[in-house]
Amino acid sequence: MEYNDFPGLYQASDKASLSAQKNYKNIIAYDLITMIIASGLAIYNFRQVDPKLIVYVFSGFFLLISFALTLIIRTKKFEDVWYQGRALAESCKTLSWRFITCSESFEHNLSTNQVEDYFISRIKELSNEFKDLNESLNAKIAVLPIITKKMWEIRNLNTLERKQYYIENRINDQKDWYATKAEFNKTKYNNWFLVIIASQLIAIISVAFLIKYPDSNWNLVGLFTTISASAISWLQLKQHQELKQAYTTAAQELNFIQASFGNVNTDLELAEFVLDSENAISREHTLWLAQKRK
Repeated sequence: MEYNDFPGLYQASDKASLSAQKNYKNIIAYDLITMIIASGLAIYNFRQVDPKLIVYVFSGFFLLISFALTLIIRTKKFEDVWYQGRALAESCKTLSWRFITCSESFEHNLSTNQVEDYFISRIKELSNEFKDLNESLNAKIAVLPIITKKMWEIRNLNTLERKQYYIENRINDQKDWYATKAEFNKTKYNNWFLVIIASQLIAIISVAFLIKYPDSNWNLVGLFTTISASAISWLQLKQHQELKQAYTTAAQELNFIQASFGNVNTDLELAEFVLDSENAISREHTLWLAQKRK
């Protein structure tokens, strides 16, 4: 399904989560960069007072910016909106796929009114569960239809057509996304680890240089130890290694589940198949959320 084919609450919570995630990571990145710049200004020890004063002023300016950014991170609570928005969006998405495939609680033999009422009640429960997000949601998006025309259109397909649609638009799409993200995080993890190793090595060389030339006005130790510490902090924030493992596991589990889809021929079998698949996707998200909250 297209993005706009999902309930308005999904679209609003997804946008709120992505926006909060972007703001949170950007502010932390700027925070780390300003600290690196402040430490970089001190690499040369000027003998004259005036140049020293200028360096101190600029260093203090960047440290002040860093302090202000830290306060923003603390007060704005972007991280909470990011996590809660993601949890709400994924819950709405899973519920939507169960609805359109006539899975558990949305069986094909139920009346239109029964299915519609239950779906709306579940969406309402989710909205109440995450009511703290309301101030971060775009009201115009949140009030879009709860059940879209596309959702009814797919639900009214026959069993084999619903099965094929689910495989192509949910399983394959999610599996490819997991695999791509797993390799992306693996590459990023290796790259940042190289930055950490290189900056620590340069810091060690700088110390050796100062031991040999103690009267030197150049001191790169502070700069590269700050770079190393910042890279470690960024790596912990992004959790590339943990995400790589989680995405790889989820992709493999979906692949094993998909291997059995040839035996799906009835509504009951499709309902069980969808339930297994959505549980696998839900486990990945639960693991991600747990890792982010550590």
